[in-house]
Parts: sequence; structure tokens; C-alpha cells
Amino acid sequence: MDIAGKHVVITGGSQGIGEKMADAFAAAGAKVLVVARSADKLQTVSQRIGGHSITADLTVAEDVDNLVARCVGTLGHIDIWINNAGMETTDAFLHMDQSVLRKLARLNFEAPLLLTRDVAGHMFKRGGGHIVQVSSVAGAIPFPGLTAYAGSKAGITNFTESLRLELKGTGIDLTVVAPGPVDTDMWDRLDIEGAYQTPALRRFRRLQFLPKIDPENVASATLAAVEKGKRSVRVPARFNMYHMLNNAPRRLVEVALAGVKMPKLSLDAKEISGRGNRAIDLSGDQASEPATAAKH
Repeated sequence: MDIAGKHVVITGGSQGIGEKMADAFAAAGAKVLVVARSADKLQTVSQRIGGHSITADLTVAEDVDNLVARCVGTLGHIDIWINNAGMETTDAFLHMDQSVLRKLARLNFEAPLLLTRDVAGHMFKRGGGHIVQVSSVAGAIPFPGLTAYAGSKAGITNFTESLRLELKGTGIDLTVVAPGPVDTDMWDRLDIEGAYQTPALRRFRRLQFLPKIDPENVASATLAAVEKGKRSVRVPARFNMYHMLNNAPRRLVEVALAGVKMPKLSLDAKEISGRGNRAIDLSGDQASEPATAAKH
């Protein structure tokens, strides 16, 4: 895909990896819209790259449900969507407050799931597009102190690989970005002496398993992956074996399903509502309520 002139949306685009992705895609000639909670930070980024910004809290259902429509209203259409917004955990699972776990589940998994559904519908009607999910090496390996985070990233990775099978032939490409530790504020909050995960971090450092990656490298690798239509971004290279072993069962399933013809996808609102599912209003990417089943 030629990035020049493409319309790109990046959630969590006010700092860290998302900010560097905004810089990279804008430098490649894309029209970039960044989404995050902090209006001030968003304005700084959008002004620097000559793009747009939308303030939204992706732990709030209403903000998630109308975000794609708001982005389409600003850009006209969306070519590339990057689900980057997320949060980490920094303690043992049993020590964590229920409200924090709920927030993490909504931001790291529920929001990308719902946003992918809405933007994929938009792209389906346009005949193609590219969706990027920012996961983590923690989605491929277990790590104490990152239990809930790792679970959410494993979930988004497997969701994306399953969705890839459903979207085959639609022109919608999917990329999973799964970096190791990235040199951002998120990692700084995790890497604190005396924290629950500290003993594990010490061991991994001795084994040289924790090289910190520059977020610009993640951004440039993601840009290249979208340009080339690559399925994954895995940095640093030393983590490739983890991903290969983790992904092997998925690739075996793809081989097993080779030649199988799945039912044709349809975004006809009447047909979808007749199946009792959430229907799409094709005039504005808004969702309607499920149809009530007839009683006999």
C-alpha cells in the first residue's frame, strides 16, 4: 500500500508508540488523525504533523461506539486504522483492584474488538483497508506481574488471527505488532525497584531477554509492514522464536482450512438483523438494535 495520501487513525496517539507512529505515517505523506484522552497532548501532536485529533476515553462505551463515525466525519473515509491505546499492569493479579482490571479489559481488549468491527465494516464497503493491532510479546509468553496485561494482548492477537480467516478476500489486511519492552513511560512504570515483578525482571536481564526498543523503531517497522502488507511486526528479532512457537497452531489451522469456502460476508442491514445480530446502518456506520425474534 502506498501510504501517501492515505487516511490514518491512531488510538493512543498522544504519546509513546502512538505518537511515533503518527510522526512516521505523516512523514510518509498520510493524513493522520490521533485519538486519546489528553486534549492538550493531542493538539501538540496533531499540530506538529499537520493532522487532526479527536478526544475520547476508550474505557467509556459511548466514546467507543461513536468513534469510527466521528473519524469518518472528520476524514471522509479511513484507509488505515491502528488500535494502539492500552494500559499495563504492575502488580500480582490477586493484588489488583477490580476496577483497574475492568478498565484494562475495556481498554486493551473490548475497545479494539468493537472498533475493529466498526472500522472493518467501513472498509468492507469501500473494498479494502488495513487494520493494525498493537499487541506485545507478553501476548505470546507468560510474565509474572503482567498477568492481566498479557491475557489481554494474547486475546487481541488470537482475535486478529481468527478475523484474518473471516476477512480473506475482502481486501482488508491485518497486522499484529508485538514488540518487546519499549522505551516509553509505560515501561518506566513497570520497571520499578521493589515492585512485584522485580525478581523476574532481574532474571530476564541476566539472560539478556529484556532489550529496550526505541519506539521510533516500532513505528518505522509498522509503517513498513503496512506498505508491504505484512501480517506481523516482531521486534527485537531475538523474540522471533517465542512468536513462531506461539503462532504455530494458528498456521496449522490455516492449512487445515485451505480450500474451505466460508459463507459470503454481507453488510445488508435487513439480513444481519434477521439473524438477530447487531445491524449496521450503511448510511453512517452507526449500529442499530438487534431485531426481536418473532414468537410463534
